Amino acid sequence: MASRDVRCTPDCTCRGDRDGRHPFDTTCASSLDAVGTATRFIQGGLADVAVCGASEGANFEIDFRPALHENQTSFGMVTPTTDPTKACRPFDRDRTGIAGGDGSGMFVLEAREHAEARNAKILGVVRGYGSLADGHHPSSPEPSGRWEAEVMRQAIADASLPDGTKITAVYAHATGTPAGDAAEIKAINTVHGSRGTDLLATSLKGHFGHPGGSAAALNLAAALIGMGQGEVLPTASTVHPDPEIGFSVVLGKPRQANVDALQLNAFGFGGQNASLVITPN
Repeated sequence: MASRDVRCTPDCTCRGDRDGRHPFDTTCASSLDAVGTATRFIQGGLADVAVCGASEGANFEIDFRPALHENQTSFGMVTPTTDPTKACRPFDRDRTGIAGGDGSGMFVLEAREHAEARNAKILGVVRGYGSLADGHHPSSPEPSGRWEAEVMRQAIADASLPDGTKITAVYAHATGTPAGDAAEIKAINTVHGSRGTDLLATSLKGHFGHPGGSAAALNLAAALIGMGQGEVLPTASTVHPDPEIGFSVVLGKPRQANVDALQLNAFGFGGQNASLVITPN
């Protein structure tokens, strides 16, 4: 697939002769959909370079509360606490909900030939992308995780990884909500069930909360850095992994790993589902 020729690089000073802006609003899947669509543009010869990502934030000093926060509150996805170590506990058996956050992540995607021609430092390769909308509920995922599993399979199939190359770790969407994490646990178990504890998984929302549409962009930035250092980053605040988990959740500190490939998930309101597969080269 042409996606194996798309490279993430840390900077780009060139400018092509095509100029286009393509905004996305697929809720928490927005930034993965932006990266995936940019990849498709490059594969199709519509661009040599694309700048993509997401940003989400709010000034709470003014009389404004973002729709994301209002939705989280109205759907019972937030349980207030004064203990910062319990604000967000992804995949924990005692998880209680989302902790809101702000953040942004932007990426330069290039065709392989373009990146190599300018001797760019390549941080990772976009191998596969999947996206679908199931429309199960305004906020809750389909409980069995069937559609999340389907989009993960789409990304893996699109990646066409060489024989013997496995997904080393999943950077999960896992927001710390009882229903959301339960569905994703089932999806990961379904897709990667035969791997058992050989498969690593992590969620970074215990570190920085849930910044909505930019959550997956922060995930991708951290995953690229960790991959370059030969490690998978840990899940903060999680102490007792859910007993339904059939994989190994990275806890406490980064796990040293020879990363062959990473899968990143992003699941949002309204059944917006996206998944991305990246490799070091």
